[in-house]
Amino acid sequence: MNLQKTHDFDHWNQAVSAVCGRFVTQRAQSPFIGDISHRDLGGLSVADIHVNARSICRQQANQDRGEDQFYFLVMQREGVMAINHDQQQFVLQPGDIALLDSAKTFEMCPQGLVHQLSVHLCRRTLDRALPARTKRFGKVPHTNLSGRVLAGLLAQIAEPQAEHSDAQDGAAVQDALISLLQPCLQDSTDSPRGRPLRRMAEQLIQESLPHAPSPAELAARLNISVRQLYRQFEIDGDSICRYVQRQRLECSTRDLLDDALRITTIAYKWGFSDSAHFSRVFKRQYGVSPRDYRVQTQHG
Repeated sequence: MNLQKTHDFDHWNQAVSAVCGRFVTQRAQSPFIGDISHRDLGGLSVADIHVNARSICRQQANQDRGEDQFYFLVMQREGVMAINHDQQQFVLQPGDIALLDSAKTFEMCPQGLVHQLSVHLCRRTLDRALPARTKRFGKVPHTNLSGRVLAGLLAQIAEPQAEHSDAQDGAAVQDALISLLQPCLQDSTDSPRGRPLRRMAEQLIQESLPHAPSPAELAARLNISVRQLYRQFEIDGDSICRYVQRQRLECSTRDLLDDALRITTIAYKWGFSDSAHFSRVFKRQYGVSPRDYRVQTQHG
């Protein structure tokens, strides 16, 4: 097993480039965390990623370096990740699966600390297996039997003790993943082109914080029904409530840099009922308590 692991930003960029190709990472305001471990499972490349960056952008693939030879089959293990591609956006919650095309440009936006598994599938093998018109970028529905088996196989691959040193074994696992993907992708429906309504809703929410408008107020300002508004978030597996909470938490991280502000004051300012509730949701999002986050920032 080839292990590359570091919290150093420069080393993170070098490791990502070596394992996945050209990405450009923007740090979040919190102390940077970026770990990537790479395993070769019998010729099947697997990356295990922990990161809390603000964004990670896939650059145009370099064909001479073979950066367009793979699709990334990713499973979101912990945390929330938004992915932007071609004026579309979808959100990965824990347990969600997505197929990303290494030849395309896209942006991944972790919402705090995330943990993700990425399996590199051979482009030629996958393209031969899938009908030409099958969608090859986006979330992979996994509510049917094939999808549930796919999720289970990815979970097994993610286990540290998973060892597949034989080349035939790695090829067999890849074939199994692609075979399970096929019915899932054929059952999927295309997302609407562009997401201007969602982006407008997000902008209105951000401009109104700490007092976010109610769904009814937001829908009225966008001149759509409340149900249409909910749909803008549900189509990505997200919700208005979760989005607002993530934005409040992100704003709170800036206030935590100011030692003069008490944590209870910050909690109330950003709409949390008390400091205990604030601490629970903050730790769930960022992996540390607000108090530990403040200490780490001071010594980062």
